[in-house]
Amino acid sequence: MSFFRRRTPAVETEIVGVPAWRGQSTTLPCSEPGCQGPDRVTCDYRDRRGAPCPTAWCPEHIRQVGAWHLCRRHARVVEVLAPVEFRGQLPPPDIDNRAPSLAAYLAEQLDAPMRQLLGEICQTERDEHVATETLMLVTGPTGSRRWTESWKLYDSTGPLVRIGVEVEEATDPECAIRLNARVILRCVPPWIEERTSGAPATSPDEAETRRRAFFGAVMEQHVRPAVLAEERWVRRWERSHVALWS
Repeated sequence: MSFFRRRTPAVETEIVGVPAWRGQSTTLPCSEPGCQGPDRVTCDYRDRRGAPCPTAWCPEHIRQVGAWHLCRRHARVVEVLAPVEFRGQLPPPDIDNRAPSLAAYLAEQLDAPMRQLLGEICQTERDEHVATETLMLVTGPTGSRRWTESWKLYDSTGPLVRIGVEVEEATDPECAIRLNARVILRCVPPWIEERTSGAPATSPDEAETRRRAFFGAVMEQHVRPAVLAEERWVRRWERSHVALWS
């Protein structure tokens, strides 16, 4: 099943400089709250059942991926679920399934500090490396489905520390951070809580400041202490080896 409502000739999406499709025009208002922008087009996304995204967007708020016109949520889904080595192509998530987009957004915001933290404990002299693992769908033994994106510190024997963000479809919008085999944090992002509770809207600058504060607190209060403790645990054999021969 295609991600999209239409297929354009390959030349339109593959040759640089060829104009992209202008989009499917609509009389629906822009889905951005308060926007009265003209020249709206519909989101091109279709899910695995063929259901189309019902949103419409003006040129200022539409996201373009190749020749496709997409809302922010589905632009992120299309970008992160492109086929990759060892994973193949995942079916387009259902229209009302926010879990993959939310997991991808959290990973995007935490990518730099996660890489920095793992880089601090990476022992390159031992041929250790830091890498990311792309968004994946994990199905549990009971049929539960969660979307996860992670980072890992590894050497020739395999991962030493793996930490990832995940969102389970059944408990969306609750998010979790998993360190190796255990979950170290569960929470609902504050901007989602505010939106669902009907709290007064904040300015874009204030909203951005609050989000940065949230991600900073997640890293410093939860992720960093847990990762450093986990590193001490996985390297305990080194201390035992030194003590044995000292």
